Amino acid sequence: MRSLVVIRNSTAKLAATRVSFLAMENMNIDAGLSVEPAKPQVLVTQLIGRSFEFRQAGKLDQAVASLEQALVEARKKPFEIEFQTRIQLAMTLADAYQSVGEIEKARKMLVAEAAFAEKVSQVIQATGTPPQKRAATAGFLQLSDRSIQVGLLGSEAPEISVKEWLVGEPTSLAELRGRVVLLEFWATWCKPCQEMFPKLNELHQIEGPRGLEVIGLTRHYMAYGGTDESKMEERELMLGMVNQHQVGFRVGVAEDERLQAVFGANGLPTIVLVDRKSIVRYAGPGENTRVLNRALQQSLAVW
Repeated sequence: MRSLVVIRNSTAKLAATRVSFLAMENMNIDAGLSVEPAKPQVLVTQLIGRSFEFRQAGKLDQAVASLEQALVEARKKPFEIEFQTRIQLAMTLADAYQSVGEIEKARKMLVAEAAFAEKVSQVIQATGTPPQKRAATAGFLQLSDRSIQVGLLGSEAPEISVKEWLVGEPTSLAELRGRVVLLEFWATWCKPCQEMFPKLNELHQIEGPRGLEVIGLTRHYMAYGGTDESKMEERELMLGMVNQHQVGFRVGVAEDERLQAVFGANGLPTIVLVDRKSIVRYAGPGENTRVLNRALQQSLAVW
């Protein structure tokens, strides 16, 4: 049994807990083992399920209350709750808070849960298997990204910084003020991003006359920090994908990962919708079409 790796600045409870390899397996981070869940796990899972029933019935306040109770129970015995369940709970509660207009509650909760997930991830990097390490990092980034995205809602959008424009003339959010701007963060290796291009092309053609501006944003991934030659090779891949999908909207390449960090866009594809006054109206996954479309139509309707 591996001994605990104590994390600097972690809580006393975390530092006092011996996190062994087997204990992390019980957190079900791609462990591949079937274990009997502890009672707190069952209770939290039931409360999450109950919240979905309330939501389907249109009882949003009760759905929020059920998820809040689940979070209280999860925080009482954090290492008896599966890690992926904790991630799901935080993401679901954030969406529930948004549905009742409690944006600040969602943001604060996500920040706290991301801090916990980071501590767990740090432990797993030292004690876990490669699949566990990947899952732990992904869980932390998911919560961290979502906290940033929620924090952007209702605020003025940060300016975009683009090193090179592959399609279209150079621009900025300041120049596009008065138009609705949809930013899509993508990468050449991201299959869902490829599937977004035809949809965004269609959206650009249909809603462009109403004032919509679509901008695709990417950066060097495979050649990041590499040679000029490797960057040119990756640039050719970017251009190849853009040409393959006959992209008709602007496409820019950022200098590095900082632009993604500002918009909480580590997960791809990520969409950010900015209204005519440069206020962020949507920030999140590209596949959340119902919420995104509602925000888009509301933004286009206001002049």
